[in-house]
Amino acid sequence: MSKIILVVDDEPMVHELLEINLKRMKTPVEIHNALTGEEGIEMYRKLMEEGKKPDLVIMDLNLSGEDNMTAIENHMKGTGKLDGVRTTDGILKIDPQARIWGYTAWFDTEWSKKLGEYTEKIIGRTIPFHEFSKMVDMFFQQQD
Repeated sequence: MSKIILVVDDEPMVHELLEINLKRMKTPVEIHNALTGEEGIEMYRKLMEEGKKPDLVIMDLNLSGEDNMTAIENHMKGTGKLDGVRTTDGILKIDPQARIWGYTAWFDTEWSKKLGEYTEKIIGRTIPFHEFSKMVDMFFQQQD
């Protein structure tokens, strides 16, 4: 039976790279994608309603959809669109047992420490996608 993964990241290329690598795992997966925190919470809710509780959520921190530092700094402060911290909090309000990993380029910041309060682990995007996928596969194999 396939494991269900929800990827919440504002970069479509990250979704593509994760999907390519996650599909190569020994564990079969069904991948769902959200480009914003708001979409991520709605997708999680929808999957739960369909009886497809995600086995793992892969969460980015910066979900602003922008690269300029002013927008990102505002995002870190919790203004505007939901960031990974507030999105994770929203998912945990729906399902306190949600399994969530942070996978982000912002892994070594105070911001990521906030995310770490809600997630099982924070993995820096310095870990290549294929190595990250191996970690996910090991996680699933240890569950079975």
